[in-house]
Amino acid sequence: MKVIFLDIDGVLNCEKTRNPRKFPYVVDKKLLARFEKLLDRTGAKVVLSSTWRCDPVGLLAAKYWRIPFIDVCPDRPRSPRRNEILAWLSDHPRVTRFAVIDDEDDELDDLPLFQPSSKTGLTAQLSKGVERYLEGDTDETMRANFVVRLEQNIQSLFKRNKS
Repeated sequence: MKVIFLDIDGVLNCEKTRNPRKFPYVVDKKLLARFEKLLDRTGAKVVLSSTWRCDPVGLLAAKYWRIPFIDVCPDRPRSPRRNEILAWLSDHPRVTRFAVIDDEDDELDDLPLFQPSSKTGLTAQLSKGVERYLEGDTDETMRANFVVRLEQNIQSLFKRNKS
C-alpha cells in the first residue's frame, strides 16, 4: 500500500485561495483537483497529518471539501509531526512506500518530504515529483532549502502544542 501523509494548509490552499469570509478551514478546488489526479495516477491512500485532524470542525471541513482520507495520524501535541507519522507507520506494516506533503518541516528531514510553498500550494511539478517517488522511479524528494527548513524546525519547537 502506498500512502501520502497530507498537510492541508499551504498544500491544498495557499495565499491565492479565495476566502472572503476568512473561514479557518478552506480548500482551493484547483489544488484539490490536482491532488485527486495524483491519487488516481498512483493509487495512494491518504492519511491526514494536518492539524485539521485535531479539531472536530476541521475533520468535518475535510469531509465537506471531500478530501479523500482513510485515516489520521495520532495526535501527540508535544511531539513533532515526524513522530506522529512514524507512530502511524509502525501500526500499519503493509505500507510499501510513502510520501509526506507538507509546507512546513516539523523535524521531517529524514522522511520523504515534498514541500510546497504556502504561497502556491501543491504545484504540478511537485505533484509529478510525488508521483515519480511513489512509483519508485526515483528516491529524490522536493524540499525547501536548508535555511528555510532550519527556521521552520526552530519555530516548531515553540509551537509544539498543535491541537
